[in-house]
Amino acid sequence: MSQFAFLQTEFPEIFGHAARAETLAHADPRGAAFYCRLALETAVNWLYRHDDTLKDPYDPTLAALLAEPSFQALVGRTLAVKARFVKDIGNKAAHGKTVSAMEAATSLPEFIHVASWLAPP
Repeated sequence: MSQFAFLQTEFPEIFGHAARAETLAHADPRGAAFYCRLALETAVNWLYRHDDTLKDPYDPTLAALLAEPSFQALVGRTLAVKARFVKDIGNKAAHGKTVSAMEAATSLPEFIHVASWLAPP
């Protein structure tokens, strides 16, 4: 059973990406980091569509969405740092750089904190 199962009903798309990352963590760290970042991006985009307190940033990239002061205020510093870590490791993977098993394995629990904030288990 996936540690992200709590997302499956309300957020099936986020769950799909996160569960895929989880299954790839040991066999394909780069793939795991990519899917973890995709889960994060899907969650953040959902937040921006559904929370009127969030202001659209100057640029629709994940980096700009995470850096937007209204997002930072909503999630708090700790969660914002975790989200940025997942983004950075995922970007490394997406751009063909080597991602260690440790980096991929660290991205998963960092994302689970973000997901647990979005949809408390």
